[in-house]
Amino acid sequence: MKFKKSITFVALMLMASTLFFAQESALEQFEQELKKENTELSTIKCLFTQSRMVSVLADEVNKKGQFYFQIPGNMLLSFDDGDYIKMTPSRFEIKNAGKVNTTKVDSNPMLRNLSSILSACMVGDFSQISKGFTVKAESISGEWVVEMIPRRGKSASKVSKILVHFDKKDMSLNLLRMEEESGDYTEYKFYNKQFNTEIESTLFADVSE
Repeated sequence: MKFKKSITFVALMLMASTLFFAQESALEQFEQELKKENTELSTIKCLFTQSRMVSVLADEVNKKGQFYFQIPGNMLLSFDDGDYIKMTPSRFEIKNAGKVNTTKVDSNPMLRNLSSILSACMVGDFSQISKGFTVKAESISGEWVVEMIPRRGKSASKVSKILVHFDKKDMSLNLLRMEEESGDYTEYKFYNKQFNTEIESTLFADVSE
């Protein structure tokens, strides 16, 4: 009887190890493909839609606009209504209803995580993200789907899960979705992408200067 239990235990351990290494291999394969495709990437310009579901509102709120990315980590979500979300490696700037607010990225863990995630999605380096998130990758229907679950900390109190979808044809970002414990979420979809086109650096300038 003890022998049978030992055999069963060993079999379960082998199964667990197989699943672990399969997951590791999927994540490693995804990262390798993303890095390879983005080796010569300098800019991205595309259209996007933003969908937000907030529990206090009855309906989903939808907006659209233009997205700009420039190496090493300048990003701009420019909405058609004049609002925008601007990120640089050091600054997070939001214009909402004509009012502009600027925050240092280092002073806000949530903004720092968001900046790191978007940069990682563009340049293909998830090494910094893995320190604060449990990261899994899966190949589904022509896309790589990456799931990030925050570890304990300030980010975990705000976001319960982050999902990012990449197009396997060029490893570009198709979708970014941030979910909260309450069921609220913010989702971005990216389309009509252009790579390595000229983008004016003034788009990322600090309006307060």
